[in-house]
Amino acid sequence: MPIPSQTVPIPSLLPAMPPGALPEDDFNAALVRLPVERPLALAGLHDGASREVRWPRDGGRILRLRTTPWEGASALYFDFRLNDDLHVQLPPGDELLVTFFLAGHVTGQIGSAQGRALDFRVDRALLRTPNRDGAYLIHIPGACRNNFVQFRLRRALLPRWLQALGVQLPARQMAELVDRDDGRVLCNAALTPRVRDCLARIRDEPADQPAFVPLFHARATELLTCVLLDLHQLLRPARSGAEQGADAAEATVRRLRALVGEAPARAWSVDELAQRVGLRTARLQAQVRAASGLSVHGLLVDERLALAARLLRDTQLGVQAVAAEAGWECHGRFTAAFRRQHGMAPRDYRLRHAPAADAGPRRH
Repeated sequence: MPIPSQTVPIPSLLPAMPPGALPEDDFNAALVRLPVERPLALAGLHDGASREVRWPRDGGRILRLRTTPWEGASALYFDFRLNDDLHVQLPPGDELLVTFFLAGHVTGQIGSAQGRALDFRVDRALLRTPNRDGAYLIHIPGACRNNFVQFRLRRALLPRWLQALGVQLPARQMAELVDRDDGRVLCNAALTPRVRDCLARIRDEPADQPAFVPLFHARATELLTCVLLDLHQLLRPARSGAEQGADAAEATVRRLRALVGEAPARAWSVDELAQRVGLRTARLQAQVRAASGLSVHGLLVDERLALAARLLRDTQLGVQAVAAEAGWECHGRFTAAFRRQHGMAPRDYRLRHAPAADAGPRRH
């Protein structure tokens, strides 16, 4: 029997809480809209089997399902689009987290804004241990769809599940799964064929239909079975060290571009950017050079110039205002940098990319 979705008034889900007083429930999340004085807790969002939340003032919508495919395992389904960027703080827990992103551009760190990055990717399985010493910080971009499936697995039952399926893991890997609690990412691996097929069957179902609730329960049971059967493949390094290093460098560049995009006019220093992504300055310079061929300063300028070009094409802001928005105090330096990048002055770039006026039908 399908469990009906509910539309829940968001004020009832957002009781104000003093700083640090997060609920003990592992499924609660503290959610912060910046700027605010105190974090807000979604006390009811993780309860029940199905819930739909409408944000006030047309701020977006969250569709969330929860089911229990096996004893000690919870399967969560989120499909949401928000109009505002949100920063979510997830409290520590004692469960393994396996996340599969179907769509979206969510980023995050372990512990704090300066912690190790969580590299969410479509078509990857992200398996991470509990983080007993701190929270997970998740950054959710507004105005785009985010869709993912996540399993929360009780670690004490994992050996029994694997034994029942006939899966054997090396003792070292089993110890990492059961005992490690430092928030480490154990794998961010390409999907195996049967896991990919299970996810495709979930993604292809219309989530806005009532029948999706029992379907998700069935698909979640199938997906968890396949994940455990293929766990040894997911945990096994499938790429060379050089390939993994290249992936890490590309992830660092994406994180840097996102940081600069959030505050392009800020007077970023290389040391501050390195601190924000959790790397030493020399390591950051090496990764950015390897992935982009630019220095960190060059990447910063490149991102600001790309913003300036978008503003010149898509807005009516004056050139001086565009320069200020993109982080230049000196109009002359902005013009010189823009000319080097695009081969023309900002005003000429705007004229060249202006929409063509409707001149009426042509005569032949």
